[in-house]
Amino acid sequence: MKHRNNAGEIIYALSSNMVAQIYWLKSCQILRPGHRADGAIARYPDQAGVMPYFSNFAALAMLEEPSCFPLVERYLDWYLRHLEKNGTIRDYSYDSDLNFKTAKPDSEDAYAGTFLSLAFNYCKKAGQTGWVKANLPDLKRVARTIINLMDRDGLTFALAGYRVKYLMDNCEAYRGLADFAELLESLGDRDASYFKSMAEAVANGIERSLWNRLNSCYHPSKTGWIRPGVNLKKFYPDAACQIFPVIYGLIEPGQARGSNLYQLFNSYQPNWLTIKPPDYPWMILGLYACLHGDFGKAYEKVRYAREAYIDTNSGNWFCAEAAFFIITCASLLQNRDKWLFVQ
Repeated sequence: MKHRNNAGEIIYALSSNMVAQIYWLKSCQILRPGHRADGAIARYPDQAGVMPYFSNFAALAMLEEPSCFPLVERYLDWYLRHLEKNGTIRDYSYDSDLNFKTAKPDSEDAYAGTFLSLAFNYCKKAGQTGWVKANLPDLKRVARTIINLMDRDGLTFALAGYRVKYLMDNCEAYRGLADFAELLESLGDRDASYFKSMAEAVANGIERSLWNRLNSCYHPSKTGWIRPGVNLKKFYPDAACQIFPVIYGLIEPGQARGSNLYQLFNSYQPNWLTIKPPDYPWMILGLYACLHGDFGKAYEKVRYAREAYIDTNSGNWFCAEAAFFIITCASLLQNRDKWLFVQ
């Protein structure tokens, strides 16, 4: 087994780009000890608009750097500090004096699910069970937000006042409940089995209500009894949503369904590697390629995003895109022996 000729150069580029983007994410965080805004992660370094759904991904990516663990805990604290009575959270916008306005969230199920997964990964990577134990009542309140949004078919509504059930949101809700159940089980908490059963109910709802057997793909949503048709030539949401069951562990990438969906996505969306401004880059696709062992394409996605978005200071590059850029780089580095070496 030997290196590709430019393996060292690629490893250096991935490592340095990853470090640079972690630094960029750190610059998005409000650090004001003692202030209620302390720990919030904004979409951009110079704009204090906080959409917790995106911030959850940013904090998740920051866990790739152990020195960021305290910063991630400050974000977790910010989130719990700003919960509404029903366990949901609103979007926040801060001015230069940290006065704030709030707005209705884009969703409630996905915000909660991605936050629970963040808490799980923080505990797993940082080993901070003390933080989890101290905040269990609030964490359970967040988890019950998802359960309160569940319909009889097991699927969650995006918002209590918006009765649409999205595949993407439900995948994130499933993962959050499953991760939280695993976290509780590791702590010996008797509620673990309950939250695990709720995660399984969401998974079963996705399988029964959103899987289209005829076309071998997923419906992007369900409203009442209506499920819209699927046009995989349409990137969002029809094609893009197909990646989420693999990303969030509902199906395995190496199994027949996962492999077929990846082939379909590449067939109908061949230009996903070179998405350019003014569109968002969808860096989560780099992680998707990694999960399928398609590391060459994942690397090309990273390389192109660097040229088209980062080097040009594109306004379409924000905290969540930086997060999946970092997570993709981390996966490429962790799996270097699988693609940077040749027989």
